[in-house]
Amino acid sequence: MGIVMWRLGGERFRAAAVAWGPVAGPFKIAVAGEPRNRDLYFHALAPFATDLSTAVRAAADDRVARTRGSRTDRLPANGLQLVVANRSTVGALGLLGRYLAYLSDRSGVSPDPNLMEAGKHLRFYARHSRTPGQALIVPLDRLLSEHWATLLSPLEQANLAALDAQIEPGRGVHAFEASAAAERIARIGPEPTEDIDRVTTELVEAFNEDRAGSVDPAVVTPLLEPISAHYRALVEPVWALIGRSVSRERGLPAAPSVAGRFESDREAFGRHVDWVSDGGRYRTTDTPRQAAMTLRRLEQARSRYEAERAIEDPACMVPYLLDADAIRGTVTNLNEDHRTVVRVRAVQRPLLTLDTDDPIVLPAGKKLWWTAAAHDAPWEVVSVTRHAAGSRAVLMLTTVARNDRLPALRGRATFSTLRTRSEGFPLALATAPPWTHQPERPPAAPEPIDAGDAETPAAAVDGSAVADPEAYR
Repeated sequence: MGIVMWRLGGERFRAAAVAWGPVAGPFKIAVAGEPRNRDLYFHALAPFATDLSTAVRAAADDRVARTRGSRTDRLPANGLQLVVANRSTVGALGLLGRYLAYLSDRSGVSPDPNLMEAGKHLRFYARHSRTPGQALIVPLDRLLSEHWATLLSPLEQANLAALDAQIEPGRGVHAFEASAAAERIARIGPEPTEDIDRVTTELVEAFNEDRAGSVDPAVVTPLLEPISAHYRALVEPVWALIGRSVSRERGLPAAPSVAGRFESDREAFGRHVDWVSDGGRYRTTDTPRQAAMTLRRLEQARSRYEAERAIEDPACMVPYLLDADAIRGTVTNLNEDHRTVVRVRAVQRPLLTLDTDDPIVLPAGKKLWWTAAAHDAPWEVVSVTRHAAGSRAVLMLTTVARNDRLPALRGRATFSTLRTRSEGFPLALATAPPWTHQPERPPAAPEPIDAGDAETPAAAVDGSAVADPEAYR
């Protein structure tokens, strides 16, 4: 499912327009007209919330069994993948999800349950987007900048149109000229530029004047047409850009580690849907213990992701070779019958001799993992000596020999500090946090997130037209 979102200037929790649908297919669009009005806002978002919740439930209902040891879990066979134009849209969807997930009753009337369910889903996707290597929500600016080498700076890469023009500038057009032109005319969202916000303000003011305070759909719907046409014109080029980008990336071969990472995505997706179906609520702020566990999980995911990239892409291994965190060379000798003493007992531990092309400096005892078995036991550096123009390193396997643990004699092999096996907490976390993490008195309960929705929005102020413009800086 693709999603394009536009916000009003200065309204971080308000979606002025949301477009959604299958990538490269037709899209639906929801426009509230006056998103600061609770009734109009919820009525406009209801179709989007219903479609999102239905798609999430449908994806989660199709389950397959996964057995690990004596434990069997039922994971979703797939997960609903959301595709957005940029990382700013991910943040905007997260704020929208946080707003919708914690709605309160107003005058004894409960909000549409689909709105709150969709809010929980969006909040989950935004939080899961922090996991390195995840593919449940895909911001295309990040995806393209990781897949393609361009001359754009990190700031310029945030513009999806400029990035797309660098990759496919068109016949006879220089990539720089194509990107510059795309950057000038592109409107990606979710934040409006000044010219867009100026037009939107005029349309919203006219809409509010014409509806005269009415929220009756029979009155409001015909009046929405100018605003809907305004946002549809903004969404259409972005939607085409998303479809073109996804089609191009699908033509690239997937890395071997993608399947394993997406299995972790499906596991997280299944846990989330089960939690929501059981009536669970996410905390707005993590406890100290939850924060520690989340940080540890993200650090492990980052280490695993970087290791898998370097192992599968020789170019990504270069920084580790330069920093002496990896060595590459030819296996000139392999002694599978070597024995050493481990805990007063002689055991078999293979010895390997690796001749490197360049000189290396490694301390004895340093542990390195063979890239073809980075999930398994490490090798330990026994010695390093000069040899011809490079070095000769002797490594010892720290476990018993097995065919899948030994590189081929006379073949090229790479050993590094990178490993792909996740490690658990070395020590169990305390159930109760330390006293230093506790406030002296409990904080006051926060007011509902939508407490100010009934208030009339303040009129816009043009700072350049007032006597003291500095008052608005």
